[in-house]
Amino acid sequence: MATTRIEPVHPNKEWGAAQTIKRTTDYIKNPAKTDGGLLVDCFGCNPDIVTDDFMFSRDEYRFNTGRNQGENEVLAYHVRQSFLPGEADVETVKRLGYELAMELTGSNFSFIVCTHTDKKHLHNHIVINAVNLDCDKKFRNEVGSFRRVQRISDRLCRDNFLSVVENPALSKGTKNRYKTPTKRDGLAGIIDNIFEADPPKSFDDLLKQLEKNGCKVRKRGKTISIKPPGADRYFRLKSGKKGLPEGYDEDSLRKKIEEAQADLQDNLRDKNADTVYADTPAQHDFSSVKEEEIETAEDKKADGTAAEPSHNYSHDTKINLIIDLENSIKAQNSPGYERWAKGFNLQQAAETLLFLQTNNLTDIEALTHAASQVKSDYDALQKRIDNAETRMKDISALQRHIGAYHKNRDVYSQYLRSKRSPKFREENEKAIATVEEAKAFFDSLGLEKLPTIQELRAEYAILSQEIHGCMQAKNDIRQQVFDLQSAKKNVETILGIDGEQDSQRDKKKRRETDI
Repeated sequence: MATTRIEPVHPNKEWGAAQTIKRTTDYIKNPAKTDGGLLVDCFGCNPDIVTDDFMFSRDEYRFNTGRNQGENEVLAYHVRQSFLPGEADVETVKRLGYELAMELTGSNFSFIVCTHTDKKHLHNHIVINAVNLDCDKKFRNEVGSFRRVQRISDRLCRDNFLSVVENPALSKGTKNRYKTPTKRDGLAGIIDNIFEADPPKSFDDLLKQLEKNGCKVRKRGKTISIKPPGADRYFRLKSGKKGLPEGYDEDSLRKKIEEAQADLQDNLRDKNADTVYADTPAQHDFSSVKEEEIETAEDKKADGTAAEPSHNYSHDTKINLIIDLENSIKAQNSPGYERWAKGFNLQQAAETLLFLQTNNLTDIEALTHAASQVKSDYDALQKRIDNAETRMKDISALQRHIGAYHKNRDVYSQYLRSKRSPKFREENEKAIATVEEAKAFFDSLGLEKLPTIQELRAEYAILSQEIHGCMQAKNDIRQQVFDLQSAKKNVETILGIDGEQDSQRDKKKRRETDI
């Protein structure tokens, strides 16, 4: 069970914008709460210089748009996600916090996720930059955003077999926290319940089910309005101040219906997979695939060019690892769990086979190569991100030192003209030490000429875009990595292959070939 909350972070009048962000992020990054900093994750920013990242994007946004919201400015959004004590482990909580932030932002905003373990209940703190990665738009925190956060979190919990709050106790407060639901929220809740209980087959079917739930439907031309039970007025099926929360307009609902029907078809296919698995035991032998694919990919890798995956993965069912019943303590202590696990294993074996057939991975070597290639691509993207983040950290430090140098260089010039007078230094110790520290930093980088702030900002923006692109690419192939690695592990389990020994044999063969 996870409860959620979202609230904006405004500049504190006493601290200022940068200090407000720093205090917020320093609190959530506290090593005493995050296992020495191991439970800190981020997207599109560096956790060590997250304040600089956020403030730089704020300045860029102002420059690009000319907008300055003054006292009403929102610097970031602070999301909290708390789990029931003992229900989920730390890694699961950390992963769900990252997935919640990623889906909430659509990978368009940088954020930092910190998992706290200092309380009985594990909980995530997520701080989302209000400015997007392109520095031209801001996060839309509309009325009902708290419902969106709650829906995403609940779905992630259900997908991971965790409980959810079926009827959350709402209280009055800001629009970003749970509040007394309006009639619009009530209508949105009715629509949610319809999709959860019996997903409509078409948009007309949705309207009929709304009527069955006590709503009145009115059509005037192309406009459709709904009057929920107990309401005094009709609400148009559109998002906005006079409509429903985001995602409840007619176009979004039609798209949601299509997705729901597609999911039903996938589930039906998965249920029939057991029959496919039972009828085709010979498929375990695998047939060969074209060796040219493997050779071509290896040639690309040898050339240093970006290796493209050999397959377009079309099967979107998440493959889980087969449970080791022999070493499972739960299975030994619970006959009910053992029965469930055997059924689960059969289903996962069928899904693995279907995944391999769908993607034409009918040879164990092709599967191993594909898993290795995609993992290599994934690691290469992460290396580019790490390099870019290191450079961005240097740029941030360089900006600080250049600013300090320009601010105090006149004092330092006077100090030199005084022939390094001890008295003058004592009177201006801080300014002189700041310049000397800056000069030492410049020398460590081997700079012959100081870059301008504009040049550094331009480079920073390019690196930020590169990180964004790599993050997007990583996100695109993340599921492929998981599916291929899981499928490989499951195939090795089904065929009784020792993956580690098999890997050692492959290495030995390659060494013998090289000799």
